[in-house]
Amino acid sequence: MTILCGTDFSENANRASEVAAAIAKRLGATLVLVHVIDELGAELAVDSRQDAQYEPLRQRLAEEAKSLAERFGIHVEPLAPAGIAHRTLAEIAQHQQARLLVVSSLSRPQHWWSLGSVAERVAQMASVPVLVVRDAERLLPWANGERPLRVMVGVDAGAASRAALDVATRLRELNDCHLTVTQIAWPASEYYRFGVAAPVPVDHLRPELEQLLLRDLVSWCGKLEGGGDVEYLVRPGIGRVDAHLSLLAAEKDVDLVVVGTNQRAGVARFWQASVSRGVLHNATTNVLTVPLAIAGKESTLIRKFRRILVATDLSELSKRAVGVGYGMAGPDGVVHLVYVRTPLDRADTQALAHSLRTLVPPGAAARGIATEIEVVNDETPSLGICRAAARVGADAICMATQGRGGVSRLLLGSQAEDVLRRAGRPVMLIPPEEVE
Repeated sequence: MTILCGTDFSENANRASEVAAAIAKRLGATLVLVHVIDELGAELAVDSRQDAQYEPLRQRLAEEAKSLAERFGIHVEPLAPAGIAHRTLAEIAQHQQARLLVVSSLSRPQHWWSLGSVAERVAQMASVPVLVVRDAERLLPWANGERPLRVMVGVDAGAASRAALDVATRLRELNDCHLTVTQIAWPASEYYRFGVAAPVPVDHLRPELEQLLLRDLVSWCGKLEGGGDVEYLVRPGIGRVDAHLSLLAAEKDVDLVVVGTNQRAGVARFWQASVSRGVLHNATTNVLTVPLAIAGKESTLIRKFRRILVATDLSELSKRAVGVGYGMAGPDGVVHLVYVRTPLDRADTQALAHSLRTLVPPGAAARGIATEIEVVNDETPSLGICRAAARVGADAICMATQGRGGVSRLLLGSQAEDVLRRAGRPVMLIPPEEVE
C-alpha cells in the first residue's frame, strides 16, 4: 500500500508531508515523497534528470525523506522525476496504485504549486483521491489518533458523490470521524419534483419537504460503518452549490470537506461549473476530492425492492403491472397502487380508490405485503406517477406500456417514456401479452 505526497519544500508542503506520513503510519503504508523537477519545456529536455544542477534538489529530497522516516517510523521513498508537476504526480499515483495523493494548497507564488495550478490540476487528473492540505493542524491530531476528525461530505446522490461518501467512510478505519452528510437543495426544483402544493417559498424548505429530502438522503447513504457520529443535513440553496458548501463548512467548523469530481474532458476540463473546483477555491479548510473513476461499489450491490409504486389507469392493459409489482416487493414489502387523475378526468375519488382495492392480489397480506391506495391529482399521468414515487420513497416503479415490437419512442408510449426520463429510479415496464 502506498501514500503519495508531492512537495516543493515550502513550509505548507512540509506540513502536508507530515500529514501524509502520519496517515501512512496509521495504514502501515509506504510513503513516496515526490518532488517534480518542473521546468519550462521539461518534457523536451534531454535526460534532464542527469543534469548536475538538479543534484541539490535530489539531495534535499533525500534528507526530507530520511527525516520523515525517522520521526514517524515508516518507510519513505524519495522520487525526483522531471516533467510537468500535476501530470507527473497523477501518472505516478496511477502507476503505484496509491491509496491517496497528498498535496498542499498554497506555496511560494513564483512556483506553479499554488492552488489553481498543481493542486487543482492534480485533483482534475488523478485517478486516486487527492487530499489538498490547507491546515495541517486540523489533520495531524486525528491522524495521530488523538481526536476525531470533523468531516463534511457534500453529496447529490450521483455516482461521484457515492465514491466520495465511500472514501469518507473508509477514513473512519484510521480513527473516529464525525460525518456531516450534506445536500444542497434548490427549493423551487424540489417543490416541483415532489408536487408540493403552493405556496412554495424560494428561500427555505417547508418542514414536510425537508423531512422527505432527509428521508431520501438517509436511505441513499445506507449504513455507514466506522466510529464517530453521523449527521444528515439538507440545506436550501440558490446558485452555486460550491459556495453553499464552503459557507456551511465554515459554519460547522469542519476539519475536512469531501467532494466527488466527475473529471470532465475537453473544454469542460477548465471546470467552469465544477462543484469540486469551487470548493477547492473557496473552502477555508482541508479538501479531499474523490474521482468518479474509483466508483463502482454501488453497481455490485444486490438491490432490494421493498417499496414499489404500481401505476394503473384501471384499463385491462395497465392491470398487467399489478401482479409483477407485488412480485417485486416480496415479503414484508409495500405496494403503492396509484391512479393519476388529470384535470379532464371527472371520476369520483372514492370510486377510484375502491376500484384500486379490487386489484390487490389474493394472498398479498398473507405474504406480508402491505398495500397503500392513492388517487393523485396532477397535470399529466407521468408527472403524477413520478411525484408520487418521490413522495413515498419508492424503490422502483412498475407500469404497463402499449409498446409493440420494438423500443422506439413512438412504440413505447409517451407516458411511459416520460416516466423513464423523469423518475430517477428503476422502472419496470410490462408489455402487452401478445407482441407482433
